[in-house]
Amino acid sequence: MKHQQHFAFNIWDFESAKAVIDAASLVKQDVILQTSTGIFRQLPAKVFSDFVKDYSALKGVHTWLNIDHCKDKETLFSAVDNGWDMVMADGSSMPVDQNIAFTNEVAAYAHSHGVFVEAEVGQVKGIEDDVAVQQDEIASREEIEIFLTATDVDFIAVAFGNAHGEYTVEPKLHYELVQYTTSITDKPFVVHGGSGLSDEVLARLIGMKGVKKLNISTDLKTAYRRGIEKTGKNWTQPVDASKVIHDEIMAVAAAKMKLITSGGNKE
Repeated sequence: MKHQQHFAFNIWDFESAKAVIDAASLVKQDVILQTSTGIFRQLPAKVFSDFVKDYSALKGVHTWLNIDHCKDKETLFSAVDNGWDMVMADGSSMPVDQNIAFTNEVAAYAHSHGVFVEAEVGQVKGIEDDVAVQQDEIASREEIEIFLTATDVDFIAVAFGNAHGEYTVEPKLHYELVQYTTSITDKPFVVHGGSGLSDEVLARLIGMKGVKKLNISTDLKTAYRRGIEKTGKNWTQPVDASKVIHDEIMAVAAAKMKLITSGGNKE
């Protein structure tokens, strides 16, 4: 997992998970599914993780489950206990020393159960699910180095000008921070806020050394809304409307994953 590139899609129920897994099967690519903290608490966790594994096996792909941007230690531990393959210990709003302590405590528990850990330096701004950050908190090189030296994480996310939710203006992405981070560590780099970035920008990020995980959330929710709007009154059975929504989500997820298949723009 850590040595391959994957898109990670934030889903919210069994049907959205099924649509993304179907997309992965269509393009013959393994995938990461993510739940926000709020969604995790709403789902029957063990039933859901079993469903994801069983349905993925049926479709011939490997799917990893991640809990995204979780600031609560007990919820992170619960995800580990209920079959999640990866957890994001988000202490990015804390001073760096507290972020380090929080991350290491979660990592010790997760690693003892064979679960990967992602953490973040700097704060990716925007509003998405349980994430609400108003200020642009670009990570500093010093913070990145201190954090990587002092923690035992498997994946590292860095705020480099990216944002959650919809981009209202063209983001100023600090690609040099991505390059710096991947030059000082072999830990996979995670791109948050992938929704709304152009295919050209995503291809550039995919082509950068060390970028292994790219997160998509808002684009799937937009696809869901588009599916609802497409059905209008032109359906007689609920399953008809569900199929339209499923196909919209699947098409968006498949299109993103095909960017990896094409290899991106190498740097």
